[in-house]
Amino acid sequence: MATQIKAIPTLYGKEARRFRDMADEVERRYAMRPPKDRTKDSDYIAMRTILERSNIKY
Repeated sequence: MATQIKAIPTLYGKEARRFRDMADEVERRYAMRPPKDRTKDSDYIAMRTILERSNIKY
């Protein structure tokens, strides 16, 4: 027995423009943020420590 496929909701008019404006704003804010220094991240430091202790070349 086949499963019924649900309709995909589609935005029109004001809702579509509002969604697009919100998406563009998020993209602009992401592009303007300062780059993050990964070497100061605690997960990165832990990974480096593990690799140094295990003598794995990276």
